[in-house]
Amino acid sequence: MSRSRTPIEAGRAERAPVDTDTITRMVHAVRPFTMVPEPSLVELGQQVAAVLAEGVPGDLVECGVWRGGAAFLMAGLLRAAGVTDRKVWLCDSFEGLPAPEPVDGPAAGRYAGNPESPRYFDNCRASLDEVRRGAGTLGVADRLEYVEGWFDRTLPSARERIGPIALLRIDGDWHSSVKACLDNLYDAVVDGGLVVLDDYYAWDGCAVALHEFLGARSLPHRIESLAVDGDAWDGYQAVVLRKAPTTWRLMRRVLEARREIAGAVPAGSPRAIVDDQRLGLGGLPFPERDGERSDPPDDDAGALAELARLREAGVRFLAFAWPSFWWLDHYGALKRELEATARRVLATDRVIVYDLGPR
Repeated sequence: MSRSRTPIEAGRAERAPVDTDTITRMVHAVRPFTMVPEPSLVELGQQVAAVLAEGVPGDLVECGVWRGGAAFLMAGLLRAAGVTDRKVWLCDSFEGLPAPEPVDGPAAGRYAGNPESPRYFDNCRASLDEVRRGAGTLGVADRLEYVEGWFDRTLPSARERIGPIALLRIDGDWHSSVKACLDNLYDAVVDGGLVVLDDYYAWDGCAVALHEFLGARSLPHRIESLAVDGDAWDGYQAVVLRKAPTTWRLMRRVLEARREIAGAVPAGSPRAIVDDQRLGLGGLPFPERDGERSDPPDDDAGALAELARLREAGVRFLAFAWPSFWWLDHYGALKRELEATARRVLATDRVIVYDLGPR
């Protein structure tokens, strides 16, 4: 064990992730600046929270911003979390949408040909000045950077200025726009980062562009649908893929587990975690040797010895993540000891936490 990381230091609780109340408040604040359905905004907030909780490096980027609401949400959550080393990039023509092409499907043609529709929104036109004013109203202007112009002309040069991307949200509607975003920015998305496509279920061209891109590169990313209420197609509105072997669904479950642990374990309290899949929930691994995870005990006696060792080291809380719930069945003596001498302070389908202090 290195001198700079004692068992107690390694096991101290981390800062809690952005909570759901904060996300809800920010979603309500940005609603006048976006046509994105509220459930999708909430999901975007959860994605930002997960990126921050897992330490996925990079900035947050939205391509196709309209009046800026979704980007303002991301910036507001950075501010709420006290994050000062990330920016939110807003990429848009700020002149509305280009004309759709046949690949975008008949619905796109009907949209473009019906400017009197209440959903036309002046061809999704909002000026850069209007977006800047909205950012000032919400107090997030200092978190934002802008890339003005058509994607195929601006993104090839802007990608170096943007740098690594933790979350890329593409809301460009048409095939050519989505293709330009993927072609120019996907490679900047870091391992573990997220790519969200807002229009996958709305316009044929968006779905075609994504499938063409993944197929051309033989990328095995799982496309996960995000459900919403209301009149979204088939109950879905957007999709997300994670640039990793694991999915957003797992990433979100880990985020919820982090929140639950943060709610059960006082800030700064030493904790250990049984986490066979190394989900990155923080805390001292259990069992451990020199601060590193070691193999599970051979039997009940070994499990009890590890628990005694943990208590002697001054660790106050012991958490079991859901992939390790089998411990409490396999090591019956360990479970009986915990139930007799510790206090169970949390039990969900994701985490079980025991307080090892005096009952």
